[in-house]
Amino acid sequence: MIKPGMILVVALAEAVCLGGSARPSCADGFTAMPVTIETRSDFASITITNPGDHKMYLENAVYEWTADSLGHEKLAESETAIASPPAMWVQPRATYNLRIHLPPATDNELAFRVVIQQVPDRSEIQAGRIVFALTQRLPAFSEPAEAPAPPALSARIVDPQHLLITNEGGRRARLADITVDGRVVAAGLVGYALAHSSLAIALKSPISPGKIGVETDLGHRDVDLR
Repeated sequence: MIKPGMILVVALAEAVCLGGSARPSCADGFTAMPVTIETRSDFASITITNPGDHKMYLENAVYEWTADSLGHEKLAESETAIASPPAMWVQPRATYNLRIHLPPATDNELAFRVVIQQVPDRSEIQAGRIVFALTQRLPAFSEPAEAPAPPALSARIVDPQHLLITNEGGRRARLADITVDGRVVAAGLVGYALAHSSLAIALKSPISPGKIGVETDLGHRDVDLR
């Protein structure tokens, strides 16, 4: 089964190279929809599609997703969140519904990562081929029945090229495109500031205290920076 140390993905998905030194072959990829899970009920469903010509074997798990005091992501095996089934074959050009059970949230949103890992065909590895196998990490959120407090963001400089954004709200904020006076200092998706958590961000260039602009999933925010 999947272990946290095996997860090499830093974006939504990445290919992992296995095998010998012969020419690479690419295992058929898969798609998973939706790419973000949000639920107020016990169960959510992810549709897995195998568009290729060969059946594939997938291992599935759910991890509790938190951040440490330095704003670094932490994944831990969950005793209450479950992927069903934990492993499965998906036939060529077929779809399969993966069921995800998340524990109920009370006042604040709970965050998880659903990890779907393709297990490469061992016969190809044994034949000396390089095989690329796909892993996807999907954000999943268990939401309280009543809407949680919205994100409340603040930021501080850790050192000239790193900052820490803290979210005191009860819901996550998806952060992208951080700017200072119109200058982009962190481009694209930089990560999630989870409820009552922080996110460490590396910058392209040094910044000074003042204000930063941040694009979030709830719109643009101007955030005080100290």
